[in-house]
Amino acid sequence: MQILSSVLACPRIRAAAARAGMWGAALALLLAVAGTAPGLAADPVYIQPGQVDLIKVLPPAPAPGSPTTVEDFRILRELQASRTPEEIKAAEADVIRSLDRFSAAVGTNLSGTAAPVANAVLDRAWNQAYTQVAVVKDYWNRERPYLVNPAVRLAVAPENTPSYPSGHATYGTLMAILLAAMVPEKAGLIFDRGAQFGVERLLGGVHYPSDVEAGHIAGSILAVELLRSAEFQADLAKAAAEVRAALSLPPLTPAMKPVPAPVASPSIPAVPVMPLPTLATPVK
Repeated sequence: MQILSSVLACPRIRAAAARAGMWGAALALLLAVAGTAPGLAADPVYIQPGQVDLIKVLPPAPAPGSPTTVEDFRILRELQASRTPEEIKAAEADVIRSLDRFSAAVGTNLSGTAAPVANAVLDRAWNQAYTQVAVVKDYWNRERPYLVNPAVRLAVAPENTPSYPSGHATYGTLMAILLAAMVPEKAGLIFDRGAQFGVERLLGGVHYPSDVEAGHIAGSILAVELLRSAEFQADLAKAAAEVRAALSLPPLTPAMKPVPAPVASPSIPAVPVMPLPTLATPVK
């Protein structure tokens, strides 16, 4: 519950230092509970529908015309004015949420063929966790920014789901926490890569900054909730063993800590990491 309390005490994630503090706490919890276990079950349930009431945990979606929404649009306009073709290309590539997009950060091929256990475990975890996110989206039913403001120009494919919270930001945060628990030696690069999923949604014009912030919180809470599951702990240990073997790293132990400056594998092209913009102040 310590990480949950710390997340709730930090309603806005404004900079990398703040993110590192919150995610570092989550990582410490994950490393403390991770362990070894037998092979994967046929259809394990890691998290039940409705197990996490994110509607009560996340801040309310900012209302149309509120100061937060006005500031959201200001940030989106600034990002549109400065986004580059390379950034748009990266945002387009990350529209499809897949574990192999973390390959450069982790330093090994994380495709379904190269890392089948890790993909099976983390894809299943995400699919089950997303049911909690979908409930919040439907509850607040926030319109996408490009549907509200014609000044927001799309750079990626449009979406047909509500905007709040960002599913991609939730995914990036959740996957970063779990991957960093598996490979703490690369935690810095992994968390930076996870944050990029949210930034790209702003560059693409499909989300507000406040959507992305809510996704960071949701992903952190869902990661902690997943680790309450003995089935997930067991399967995550198998996934970690697979990935660490590919990296020629020793077996994972609870005593392992993140290192401050991990180095990416030179054989895997790295995706440029974009900094988060200055974010809006929530409406009380």
